[in-house]
Amino acid sequence: MSTLSNAPIKRVLFLAFPNVGEQDLLAPWEVFRSLAWAMSYQGERLDVTLGSFEGGTITTHMGAQLGTEKISPTDRFDLVYVPGGIGAGAASLNDTIVDFVKAHHEEGRWVGANCAGLAVLYRAGVIDGYEVTGPATVTRRLSALGVDIATPRRAWMIDPARRVFTVAGAASVHPSTMALVWHLFGDEKARGQASAWDTIPLHGETVFSLVGPELVDDPQTASSLQDQYEMMFVPDRPAAVV
Repeated sequence: MSTLSNAPIKRVLFLAFPNVGEQDLLAPWEVFRSLAWAMSYQGERLDVTLGSFEGGTITTHMGAQLGTEKISPTDRFDLVYVPGGIGAGAASLNDTIVDFVKAHHEEGRWVGANCAGLAVLYRAGVIDGYEVTGPATVTRRLSALGVDIATPRRAWMIDPARRVFTVAGAASVHPSTMALVWHLFGDEKARGQASAWDTIPLHGETVFSLVGPELVDDPQTASSLQDQYEMMFVPDRPAAVV
């Protein structure tokens, strides 16, 4: 992985795709948009893009219609955030998406994912050989494929050296975003956002950490979820046509 300078984060992409999870995408996007709005009053600029390779309207998992900005495989951002949802499995088999994420990582740019979006990081080779966290729905499958999932799982994990950010399930999306803001933009900005959003009153100082709280899984429940969802979220690649 090449090393970029430690220049401030100026351009952030939240990647949308068909059947993306609403909370997985819109909760962190809204926090970053709020941060950009606050920074603008301090004379600072942060561009936060809700983008897709299709452009135009994207239909989410639950049927909401989202307007997105069309992006190109050659576009570059300081941070690419891949959300989860039912569509993340198909996204992990989309070569345009996978190559885009892989290129950002190899260039030393930040990449992150929550929930089933972790499958995209896996296909892109971003998490090979390093400990990460993820949702219960895919941990068994990814572990079998060689991914080092933290045990017990963590709500989030921020790896500054590799510039990789992984998040567990939907309940972790909001506090993990505050943790990422804290690491990337500093304590003052993070506390301003976390206070305005009631994150500190609910989660306390845990949001100002590179590693989130431990998650407690019920083995029977987790196994049932994995049986139902893991092949949808982390599908096998189709066999090559000879």
